[in-house]
Amino acid sequence: MQVKDIMQTQIISVQLGTTLSQLLNIFKDFHSFPIVPVTNKEQTLLGIVQMRSLFDIFQPYHHNILMHNPLSMLSQETTDIFDIDIDENIGFLIIIADIIDKKVVSIQEDKDIKQAYDLMQLHKRDTITVIDQEHHLKGIISSFDIVMSVFKEKGIF
Repeated sequence: MQVKDIMQTQIISVQLGTTLSQLLNIFKDFHSFPIVPVTNKEQTLLGIVQMRSLFDIFQPYHHNILMHNPLSMLSQETTDIFDIDIDENIGFLIIIADIIDKKVVSIQEDKDIKQAYDLMQLHKRDTITVIDQEHHLKGIISSFDIVMSVFKEKGIF
């Protein structure tokens, strides 16, 4: 079975200029925050926004900066999000380009679902993006999609 047979195609994506407030408004009624693909107008996948990206907003510095600076004396501890004072205008000041994760794990839509599962296991991800040959976003596939397809194939569902 191929990824395109079980992937989710009705997904919400955002663009680099989308504000934090717009992003939060889109997902305010969801019971959890999914990965959100970031695309350009041609639907080329540029990256993703995930929950970790939102927590990074509360940090006084970006953790990746410290990882690349061996002389840094700054603490690697995270800030308690309840103790930090955030300006109410930050929702309009931060855009997706500020919090995008460009290290995206993707799979092409014509690959076998076993390859998708192996890729998720390798990168410790529950959800990955699905792209075509031109790197256009086609959907997302989750470990739940894969498990459900295995149950269906085995006659359990």
